[in-house]
Amino acid sequence: MRRPITMKKLVQAFVSLIIATSTFGGVTSVAAKENTPAYKIEYQDADSMQSVFTKELHKKYANVKFKKKTKNVSVYESKNYKVKVKDLDIDTVGKQTVSIEGKNKNTNEMHSAEVSIKVEDTTAPVITCEDTITVEQNEAFDINRYVSLNEEGTVTVTKNVDTTNTGTFTTTIKAKDIAGNVSKKDVAVNVKKDFYQRIADAALAQIGVYQDCTMLVTNSLAAVGINFHGAPAAYLSLGPLTNNPVPGDICVYQGHVALYIGNGQAVHGGWYGNQTTIYSVECNQPFIGYVHVNR
Repeated sequence: MRRPITMKKLVQAFVSLIIATSTFGGVTSVAAKENTPAYKIEYQDADSMQSVFTKELHKKYANVKFKKKTKNVSVYESKNYKVKVKDLDIDTVGKQTVSIEGKNKNTNEMHSAEVSIKVEDTTAPVITCEDTITVEQNEAFDINRYVSLNEEGTVTVTKNVDTTNTGTFTTTIKAKDIAGNVSKKDVAVNVKKDFYQRIADAALAQIGVYQDCTMLVTNSLAAVGINFHGAPAAYLSLGPLTNNPVPGDICVYQGHVALYIGNGQAVHGGWYGNQTTIYSVECNQPFIGYVHVNR
């Protein structure tokens, strides 16, 4: 058998209703309820407050968009409605209590509420990187040189790239922001021969070609995008002299040039009746020095 509702309980219920919801001069105000789950708001996304407006004010506030923030008040507007939010900080993760006030621009009808929100960062960082990364053989590979993120975070690769061998290798970039959100991107890493080795290889590819010594060097330099041709001594202008030559350096003589390929050997043009051939760096032409070409 149900017990009758006493007058005391009715009064208590009525007082609670007045505290929770009050209307003064056309303004409906709702106080924050204890133990009510906080609304989840996305970190640095002011417009994620829209769901709060529709539930706490009125569904007609669904189309308001963030316009500006002055001090501690964020302003949202649509054609017919305006909302002011006090003490909202979307740049700080965690729980907050904010005051919202909505106004119908045409009728001046107003609604207000105090609500609990929880700002959460649930969006993974955006990785910006080329699909194919090109590096030179034996170059130290640092993925951070090729990747940028839209927010603070760390970047690693799931598989290290060995640049001692040439070829195309695959790895996965892993980006993690300070909130722990993770994004991934698969990339190809093209390891090509280094700058100077490509010059030496271009010289070797011309073995047997009938040409003078300057054209041999000019054609070899073209393989790395250097367009230059001149008398043998003119090639001294392309870089400093070195006592520690590497394959791809230019051997300059009085009246002659060649391309160093290592182990005391060079590719010479204009040899044996303008033929291109491999011969010792030491030849019958007075040697001036090795030129390490500027990149």
